[in-house]
Amino acid sequence: MPTVEQIEAIQIDYGLVYLNYGEVGEKLLGPTRGGGSFDVKATIRDIEFDGQKGKTKDMQVVEDLNATLGVTLIDTSIDTLELAMPFVTRVGNVLTAGSASIGVIPGAAYRKNITMFAKLISGLYKKITLYNAMNEKDFSLAAKPKGEGEVGLEISAHWDATDDTANLYEIEDVASIGGDVIAPTVTTVPVDAAVAVVVTSNLTATFSEDIKSADVTNDNFVLIKASDGTIVAGALTYVSATKVVTFDPTASLTAATPYIWTIANVRDTAGNKMPIAVVNFTTA
Repeated sequence: MPTVEQIEAIQIDYGLVYLNYGEVGEKLLGPTRGGGSFDVKATIRDIEFDGQKGKTKDMQVVEDLNATLGVTLIDTSIDTLELAMPFVTRVGNVLTAGSASIGVIPGAAYRKNITMFAKLISGLYKKITLYNAMNEKDFSLAAKPKGEGEVGLEISAHWDATDDTANLYEIEDVASIGGDVIAPTVTTVPVDAAVAVVVTSNLTATFSEDIKSADVTNDNFVLIKASDGTIVAGALTYVSATKVVTFDPTASLTAATPYIWTIANVRDTAGNKMPIAVVNFTTA
């Protein structure tokens, strides 16, 4: 018999698709027809060796990874057509394809994200986000008698060549669609540019709203010596009731030494990501 948790995780309905969800310029895409389809394709290469019996654990390599979202819109606005044809030039409500369309696609054609929601039996939503998203499907628009025109999109997520830490896509469960689109802010102790900080001090970060406890990791809260980049070891705790993260260094900090505390990749419970916070301070 399935468990309650398994039953609650059953997807029962297609939700909504957003352009630049949680960002300035967020827009609901639609109306749509036929739901949406999220696909991930990984190219896996088997490392061959003498005596190999077949596919072997720890002897496989992911060579490339791609993610796409397919959706059909019956909204034929200029905004939708521009999204469908990322190579066009737009002036007002006029889209133009010419010699300038040939060549490298400009960075502005890649949207920050495309996000799809699907409802679960539990009432939660499966939130699927593709980053640096752009349509790569051929464009087609038919004028039908007694029927609606459709614009089919096959939006691909793209790696960021300038940021090797950026995600290609994310999948998570969220409580609701829309509502909170404001990223959290943080207040730290010590504050930026503080001096004479006691070497036995703990560092604290107080957030403006509740954050995802899964984001409270030593990869996201990093304290280093400014002189040589040495990472300072320590323990992190998060108290949701007070919205405070505390970093307790394993050993006392070095006296009269500059440090840098970086806080990154922290999201609120709605999934809005806070800008990176950098705190410089010097010990007593």
